[in-house]
Amino acid sequence: MVIFEVISNALKDLDSREVKIIKERHLSDKAKTLDILGKELKISKERVRQIEKNAMIKMKSFISKSEGADLLFKQ
Repeated sequence: MVIFEVISNALKDLDSREVKIIKERHLSDKAKTLDILGKELKISKERVRQIEKNAMIKMKSFISKSEGADLLFKQ
């Protein structure tokens, strides 16, 4: 399993707002700021940060339980 597949599968575990934040903050060539995403989503930049943090925790949990954990995390 390649890293792309592992991340793609982990993103399926998130809701649409979490996916948007993760993709636009971490998986884009030109990352958007918390402020820009907050304005787009009509929420505060602090709320974007909180959603991002929780989404990353969900993804890490999903990945650590998957076959691809050894690709992304040191055991």
